[in-house]
Amino acid sequence: MEGLVDIDDALARLPVSQRAVLVLRTREGLSEQEIADTLEIPIRTVKSRLHRARTAFREVWES
Repeated sequence: MEGLVDIDDALARLPVSQRAVLVLRTREGLSEQEIADTLEIPIRTVKSRLHRARTAFREVWES
């Protein structure tokens, strides 16, 4: 259970826009298109936010 707290803490440190796409993709299992539709943003924005979110998450996780 401790690992889950660490993951939640790392997610909480991300900007809301990045956290939203990362959670929708990894926890909810939505496709990039479904995320774009849900958040009403272009799919290219979803892709760039996912990339930034994954990079930021790794940095937080490893610190």
